[in-house]
Amino acid sequence: MEQVRGIYMGLGTGAMKIGLGFVPSEVRILRLGAAVATAFETRWEANMLRAALARNGGLVRSNATTFVGLADTAGIKPYLGGDTVTAATLANQIERNAVAAYRGNLRGAITKWTLGSATNRTGSFDAGLDTTTCGVGSTVVIQAASNGKAYEAHIAALTNDGDAANEVTLDRAVPSGAVIHVGCAWDYVPAPVGTVMPAGIEITDVTYANLASTAFSLVADR
Repeated sequence: MEQVRGIYMGLGTGAMKIGLGFVPSEVRILRLGAAVATAFETRWEANMLRAALARNGGLVRSNATTFVGLADTAGIKPYLGGDTVTAATLANQIERNAVAAYRGNLRGAITKWTLGSATNRTGSFDAGLDTTTCGVGSTVVIQAASNGKAYEAHIAALTNDGDAANEVTLDRAVPSGAVIHVGCAWDYVPAPVGTVMPAGIEITDVTYANLASTAFSLVADR
């Protein structure tokens, strides 16, 4: 079984394509950063195409067990690829390592992390993050000055660009030290103009799995 997983950002104003490199047999999508009462998991499985109902997926609310079918015009469906991208937007997304601006180490001028509150897991960098590529979801590697250990953490919350006291919240308290690496906030990013889209999925829904300015976790199996 082949599996890919990652985080993408919703468009919210129309359908969006995610190029996975294959047409999946099953997709699971979870909205991130939402309260339990409003969080949804959206699922699509290839055999749904063989049935009359829920052909384009269904959803389960996190605090309930009800399965609700998504309409054919507002759900998830296979995408065979082959379209040429004419504008770099969230409407066409591919894996970040295929786009130079989003891959590798994006720390820029940042060299230092200062822990402000171990209790709150907050601190700051010595320079601002590039918030067009980095932010909530970015992986950060910090070598602590106190013990020389390298800590891997993720940005859980961000105020402005992170260079003032306690503007950055990590998912764990990391001692002050040298910033070795800062990664992109998302795993799927806008495909550059001229890209021929790989196969994957098209999300026509704009309510549950494709909300504007909202991050989603995607797991796709083949």
